[in-house]
Amino acid sequence: MTLMKSLLNKYNFILLTFFLFGSAYISAQEGSLVMQSSESIKQTIAKKKAYNKSLKTIKGYRIQIFFGSEKGAYRTRDKFRAAFPTPFIKIQNFTPDWKVRVGNYKTRLEADRALVDIKQLFPGAIVLSEKINI
Repeated sequence: MTLMKSLLNKYNFILLTFFLFGSAYISAQEGSLVMQSSESIKQTIAKKKAYNKSLKTIKGYRIQIFFGSEKGAYRTRDKFRAAFPTPFIKIQNFTPDWKVRVGNYKTRLEADRALVDIKQLFPGAIVLSEKINI
């Protein structure tokens, strides 16, 4: 038993010494990083930026506030527009049902924040992943 304790103490001492000197060596290193890029990389990045600017839609989120009849969809749209004048409103027909979806949210967090307010008037509202307008 004492042999085992002795070995563990020696092992712990060696391990502690290694970490102390190792961390001192690592923290003592300083320097600077210089990034060099070729013209082809710069051109590729410029092309990607131009492509992104040309996009009209991206993956995002909308809130569905209604699912049902055509008459109900238009009534829901009018009720929503009176309460929230700024967000985007979209009415879609998926025969035989109609859906009313609102907003162009880039992140789920944005959509969830808006959902809190919308649920006060439309308790059945849900967040859906969808292509949104930029």
